[in-house]
Amino acid sequence: MKRNKIYILSAIIFLVVGLIFGIILTTSLNLPDKATSEETITGGPKPLPTTENISKVIKEVMPSVVTITSTKIIRVRSPFADDFFFFFPFGESPFEVPERREQEYKEQGLGSGVIVSKDGYILTNNHVISGADEIKVRVNKNSYDAKVVGSDAKTDLAVLKIDAPDLKPAKLGDSDSLEIGEWVIAIGSPFQLEHTATLGIISAKGRSRVGIADYEDFLQTDAAINPGNSGGALVNLRGEVIGINTAIASRSGGYQGIGFAIPVNMAKQVMDMIINKGKVVRGWIGIKIQDVTPDIASALSLKEPKGIIISEVFPDSPGEKAGLKQGDVVTELDGRSFDNSSDFRNAVASKQPGTKVVLTVIRNGAEKKIEVVLGELPGEAEVASREESPEKSERKRIGIAVAPLSYSEARRLGLKGGVVVEEVEPNSPAMEAGIREGDIILEINGRRIENMDDFRTATRNLKTNNLFLIKRDIGVFYIVVKI
Repeated sequence: MKRNKIYILSAIIFLVVGLIFGIILTTSLNLPDKATSEETITGGPKPLPTTENISKVIKEVMPSVVTITSTKIIRVRSPFADDFFFFFPFGESPFEVPERREQEYKEQGLGSGVIVSKDGYILTNNHVISGADEIKVRVNKNSYDAKVVGSDAKTDLAVLKIDAPDLKPAKLGDSDSLEIGEWVIAIGSPFQLEHTATLGIISAKGRSRVGIADYEDFLQTDAAINPGNSGGALVNLRGEVIGINTAIASRSGGYQGIGFAIPVNMAKQVMDMIINKGKVVRGWIGIKIQDVTPDIASALSLKEPKGIIISEVFPDSPGEKAGLKQGDVVTELDGRSFDNSSDFRNAVASKQPGTKVVLTVIRNGAEKKIEVVLGELPGEAEVASREESPEKSERKRIGIAVAPLSYSEARRLGLKGGVVVEEVEPNSPAMEAGIREGDIILEINGRRIENMDDFRTATRNLKTNNLFLIKRDIGVFYIVVKI
């Protein structure tokens, strides 16, 4: 009996000691209880990539991502027929000269897009629809004709419009708040496989000098992106679009773990200008710049290789008017430093003409502040707005596609302006007259052509015989274009 009491007392002592030890261990490890853990998961700003959450996001975003097919008609003329008899040495050919036969081929492209409004606006990449004669958008298992509202090759963005019922616009997020390592989902139509979703993370931010567009600030992701994904959505785990999938880095042409997406904040800015203004305008200082390398920093006795150095200031530019000089080193714009010249260009271009900016400049070893009123980047006043545009109608009548002459090229040639012929349609009045790609149009029927507005005005009232003043490598000469 006494021995039983000893056993019971020993057991009680062990239980008490074990309980005390457990309490001490739990306190020292700071382990949360179940209720606290669940609250942290559900209440945190960054949702965790659970299967349930990923599926929920995909189901929510899928209806807002569309498939885009583009068709380009390519016309090819036979190299034989009338050209073979053109140089008949004894006057008129005694043979019946057959006409050249023209064959048409259809080149099809595939991409994706994101619905951004209930009334049918769709955001996609410019390269998905560039040069297309016909664009179709597939949504809700139906196909609709799409119109190009406008495009911007410098950022590789375009806005389409369709007339369709029951559209679900995507929620657009804030790409500036993204963090490296954050989970993302890429949704699109790779290889004609509609509504394909892949999972990855944000691998890097602010990627530039990739060689895809003039203005680059890409998000890098390892979510699988393949041909056909271009223009599709990159979304976070809150179901918000934070990027427009654009390109991949690959040696095989397929996925190799490196994809690029345009940040949605940049896409929204371009899209809003296209829809609301019908054009994309960018700020401009009028300087040529390059990175400050370690060698340049050492030669200028700078503390560190930071900022950009001005290699040229254009005459009569906002930069010259503000007092910027060749050799100035710019380290900050409105108090914000930048990593390289691409970062600086993006920052200036993102601001509207007329905006006042303050540059921190190092000149002859001394730091100073210079205020610049931004101008408008030449050649940007006219977006490629092609919905019933004058250029499109004149392309049909004359048979040419033109673009503004760049500021640097006009300066190099000693011209005040002009428009450059980018394409000449086969069998068109322009081709028959002898106009070629690369020609610069200086006058039409006595009217000076210095920009796209001049070209539009001059081509609204064309006659049967129209006198074009053309500049080519061989010189300046007149050509009569018969309509």
